[in-house]
Amino acid sequence: MSKQVPTVLMAGSASLTSGNTEGIDGLVLAVGAVRRIGWVRWPVEEGKVLAKSAGESPAVRDELHIYEAGRAGLPKFRPYVRDLVARWPFAAEFSRSSIRSAHTDTVFGRLWLIINPTLLAVVYFILVIILTQRPLREGGPVLAQICCGLFLYTFFQSAVATGSGSVTGGGALISRMAFPRLLMPFAAVRTAFFRFTPTLPVFLILKAVLTNEPWRWEMLESLYFMGLMIVFAAGLSAFMGALQVYFRDAGSFLPYFLRIWMYLSPVLWPLADYVPGGQHENLFGLMLFNPMFSICGGWADALLFSQTAPWQLWIAGLGWSLAAFAGGSLFFMSKERDFAVRI
Repeated sequence: MSKQVPTVLMAGSASLTSGNTEGIDGLVLAVGAVRRIGWVRWPVEEGKVLAKSAGESPAVRDELHIYEAGRAGLPKFRPYVRDLVARWPFAAEFSRSSIRSAHTDTVFGRLWLIINPTLLAVVYFILVIILTQRPLREGGPVLAQICCGLFLYTFFQSAVATGSGSVTGGGALISRMAFPRLLMPFAAVRTAFFRFTPTLPVFLILKAVLTNEPWRWEMLESLYFMGLMIVFAAGLSAFMGALQVYFRDAGSFLPYFLRIWMYLSPVLWPLADYVPGGQHENLFGLMLFNPMFSICGGWADALLFSQTAPWQLWIAGLGWSLAAFAGGSLFFMSKERDFAVRI
């Protein structure tokens, strides 16, 4: 005899008898969602739903997986990861469809991906010049530094903002298809990355025109910090995507949080003032608690100044990225079964 699990309350007036199988698909989706409404009681056995109608004995209609609202738990890790990897082409196509729907795959769309952050960098450049009272003729290196950090941070900001709404905005997809939901915030990160890549040639041109910084092999070290940013953004996108299912107002506060985070990071101000030997080196240890300090700072040191960043930035950035990815992904996976009944 199969193990009994709690009775599920089912909405609907149609009976699932031997001659009526209509509504079986809706049953899968609604089992957890409406079990608190209490219209009709359906006895449930583990892995099976027994249909009962007036005057007829219960009949087993099909084997269905029951996901109860409010229950959380991690799925089996290895099968989940295998499924995640196998369905990555789905995430890639989902990302490409997002790019096409925003018309960023056109010539003018790509131009806007360059113009938008560049104009924003000019606005911040004017603000920094005014606040620091520097002569405008000395502003070339400042503009190049701001563009270097801002282009990378714009990628991060776009990935997290889009990923936070990936689950709540994909309710129809979640309710109709079976796939690892973690693909949705990961697809958002992929989309943000491809929107970021057109800005790289622009920055390299600005570096050549506005600065006298050398071009050395150390510039390739920026790929390490770029990888850390991708991993960190993926983890935070997964965390925010799951969090917004339960707290819908989180998406409203997120832009302000990300803007403040940018002001606290070496995007508008130079990293050199806070590393050992700098003007504010006594704050170096405190700054390491900011993940963007390590990632954006190491990125700028390598790509703009062609120098190796302090070793502390390499280790701190790696630690923050792995912690964010593991924590965000596991949190998302533990809540994934609850999404379909809450969206």
